[in-house]
Amino acid sequence: MTTKSETAPKTGPYRNDAGWHAAHAAAVGAHRGDPVARATMTVLTHLAWRAPAAAVAWHKSTNPAMVAQATTLGISVGMPLHEAVALAVASLPAHDTTVALAKETAALAPAKKK
Repeated sequence: MTTKSETAPKTGPYRNDAGWHAAHAAAVGAHRGDPVARATMTVLTHLAWRAPAAAVAWHKSTNPAMVAQATTLGISVGMPLHEAVALAVASLPAHDTTVALAKETAALAPAKKK
């Protein structure tokens, strides 16, 4: 049986993966009432534009509050993107949507080099 991580392209952003995108949208809705979780979802939204095998980077005009939340989560420029996304997802409150987002995130993990 082929897993999603074996078949998913490693060059496209998370937001282009239908499963991840749907899980992210559901988690945004579920965590809307929690300001800290909502801030973390904003970080994930920003990270989702990059490919899973990329590294964390911010544009000069990136919202400073979002960058501050990323820093609070332990996410920094140059960190492997997939590691940053997984870290942000792991910091979210327990919820069915968080579990689904964690599963979709794990499925997009870049293949480990041998």
